[in-house]
Formats: sequence, C-alpha cells, structure tokens
Amino acid sequence: MNKFYSHLSLITIAILLSVSFLFAQDSYKIEYKFQKGTTYRYSHISNSNITQEMMGKEMKMTNASDMTIRVSVDDITKEGNFGLVVSVDSAKNTTKSPMMDTTMILNNIIGKRTKITVSKMGSVLSREVIDTIKNEGMMGGSQRGMASMTKLPDKPVKVGEKWTTTTIDTIESMGGKIIHTTNMEFTLTGKETKQKHDCLKLDYTGTTTDTGKMVMNGMDLFVEGSGKVKGTMYFDPKIGITIVDESSTDNEQTMAITGQQNMTIPMSVSTKSVKTFLEK
Repeated sequence: MNKFYSHLSLITIAILLSVSFLFAQDSYKIEYKFQKGTTYRYSHISNSNITQEMMGKEMKMTNASDMTIRVSVDDITKEGNFGLVVSVDSAKNTTKSPMMDTTMILNNIIGKRTKITVSKMGSVLSREVIDTIKNEGMMGGSQRGMASMTKLPDKPVKVGEKWTTTTIDTIESMGGKIIHTTNMEFTLTGKETKQKHDCLKLDYTGTTTDTGKMVMNGMDLFVEGSGKVKGTMYFDPKIGITIVDESSTDNEQTMAITGQQNMTIPMSVSTKSVKTFLEK
C-alpha cells in the first residue's frame, strides 16, 4: 500500500511539474526595433504563373521580379514610432509569354523614395511619396507595395497562440485607385535559426480582396479579385526585424474594359515570394 501511494505521489508530482512548465512558457513581445540612422536592405524575389482569357483564347505566361529594397531609419518620434524612408536599389522584371519574352530594368522606380511612419507593431500611421514616378504605369502600385509592413501582435504571445490583423490599403495606379483588403491570421509556432539569427517562427494564412478602377489608353478598366495567401516569417526579436519571409499566393481576378472596346478578362495568378534580409 505504501508503495502504491509512493507511485501515486510521483505521478502527481510529475503532472504538477508538467502543468507548471506549461504555465511557465515564455511570452514574447514581438515588435520592431529599428535603429535611427541605420539602413536595412532586403532582397525581394517573386515568381508568378499567370493564366488569362481574352476574346475566348487562353494565354499562359510567367513573370519573375528581382528587387533590392532599402529601408533607412530617418527618425524616431517621442512616442516611439519610426520614420522610414523606403526605396529600391535595383529592380529587374522578366516576362515570358506566347507573344514575347522580355527582361526590363525598372529604372523608373529605382531610387524613388516613399516615407512611412510606423508603430512598433507595424501599423502604418502616415505615408508620403517623396519622389514621384514618371510615366508610372503599374509602378505606382509597386512603389506603395514596397513601403508596407507586417503587423505584429499588440500583446505578448506564447508558442501556439494566434492573432489576427486586417489591413485596408488604397493603391493609386494608372490614373485610378484599387482598394486592397487583407485579413490575416498569424501563429507563433516556435523558434528556428535563419542566417545565423535566433528567430521566432510566425506561420500565417489569409485572404485578400481587390476592387477598383484604372484608366488605360482612354479606356476604363474595372478590377475585381480575391485571393488566398500563406507563408512563414522568421523574426529576430533581439534586433526587432524580419530576417526571412516566404509566402505563396493564389489570386482570381476579373478585369472589365469599357470604352472603345468592351471585354472581360478573367485571370488566375499564382505567386511565390521570398524576402531576405541582406547582411552588411
């Protein structure tokens, strides 16, 4: 009987230790910690497979983008918000389609600066275009897209905990505006070493919607679309920056053209992207 109670006591202690360990899990305050006067550079590579239908004919093409993005910390406010000047050091785009294969150096966007003020959690508080883009075309949207941040949790989180974010952005491009809405769910799934940085691993999934109007060659172009996104971000909590962000997206869009010609163009786009911190 004494032996039975001894075993029971050991089991009870083991359970209590396990429970106390669970409650003692570390909580992580995940926030940006940009340093004033410091410049951070990122490689951003994306590859897309595009299928579109036009006048009853299907056309498939691929698009590859290779950019180097510069983020310079201009100032830090007394509230702890960051003033970031974002620009592109290099940008190359390669398109392959049945009509043509072409590679372009996007000189129009290189060096063009946008200043954003962001909180420690990544909320964009203000945005100012410093250098406008001549003959912007779609590059206006690209310039704004480069000056974006991942929103982090408002409170400390433990491994396994989730948080959600919603972002509504207006992208001015080709003489019109596109409303881009993103709903994301993040999960802190653990730790992993990336590029010799001890990182927190953040898995995410989400949905996007696009709606708006642009103008092309005097014709109105109405855009509607929705998509799904998933990925993993590796964040170094010690220095407060993203080290690697890998994502994949699948979008279904419809473009309706009115004016000199009337047509509807459905389009499917699958994209894989990798954003990587470039060490000095």
